[in-house]
Amino acid sequence: MNIEKFLEKYYAKDEPIILACSAGPDSMFLLYKLLETSYAKNLVICYFNHKTRPGTDEEEAFLETLWAEKWFKVEVASCDFEKIMQLYPSKSFEELAREKRYAFFNAVMNIYEANKVITAHHLDDKIETFMFNMLRGSKLSGLTNIKESHGWILRPLLWIEKSEILTYLDENKLEYKVDETNNQSIYSRNKIRNEILPKCEEINEKYRKNMNNLMCYFEDLQDHINHEVWEFLWDRDYFEIPDFNNLSSFLQKEVIRYIYYTSNGKSTIGLSESNINEIIRFINGKNNKTKKEIKLLSMRKDNTRIYF
Repeated sequence: MNIEKFLEKYYAKDEPIILACSAGPDSMFLLYKLLETSYAKNLVICYFNHKTRPGTDEEEAFLETLWAEKWFKVEVASCDFEKIMQLYPSKSFEELAREKRYAFFNAVMNIYEANKVITAHHLDDKIETFMFNMLRGSKLSGLTNIKESHGWILRPLLWIEKSEILTYLDENKLEYKVDETNNQSIYSRNKIRNEILPKCEEINEKYRKNMNNLMCYFEDLQDHINHEVWEFLWDRDYFEIPDFNNLSSFLQKEVIRYIYYTSNGKSTIGLSESNINEIIRFINGKNNKTKKEIKLLSMRKDNTRIYF
């Protein structure tokens, strides 16, 4: 992995490099690597203090001490999650924490007039997210969204295993902090990380390489399907019912999945096969001037056209 070449690919020489940093091994590994590059003077470290466990204030102080030594910028934010969770009882802590972190990152991007944030997601994270989304019922689009560049997020470590990161840090005696709650399987992701994936390694110690090959295959497959869907929709907000019925049954379902995906914040969570079949029946139903809504997806039939 060459971080310098990665930065040259995505950044101008004077552009701020915003790094989401938890002070844990993954983000500290990436921070140390970034400090070795010619872009080190551009670094802005973002630390979101969840204040939900012992040690977060120590992590914040650790980054600020390192800032004084290395001369990068540090931006810190925190949140009263006990109060927030009372206001949004239907949302999990993981979901709320992610929303607040991302709002913080967006605020920092606005301050520094930037449009990208680097995160330290590595290959093990990519596999973990794949498993998490698969178990939640995500379709192909939800299994292929952990990419090097996705929206405003950049991930330069996706080809590196966690074990490589820990070995590098320990061999070079580089300091990092450990979140002990990561070893507790109280959250779904932790359970996948701590209980399911070790079983995969027992079956095949090279499972990470095989899983990565499978995910890359799925990414190519998704690109091909998206191309077929885009050719059908032609950047319009409607399609003709006879044209839709000329598609294969598989591609019909993919058109519906794509419309749902774009309507629901780029997620297919909540779209079942029965929902898809229900929409196809709606498209071919005898009634005109009718509507079909599933979550944020809204379709309207007007004679031979479906608007969405």
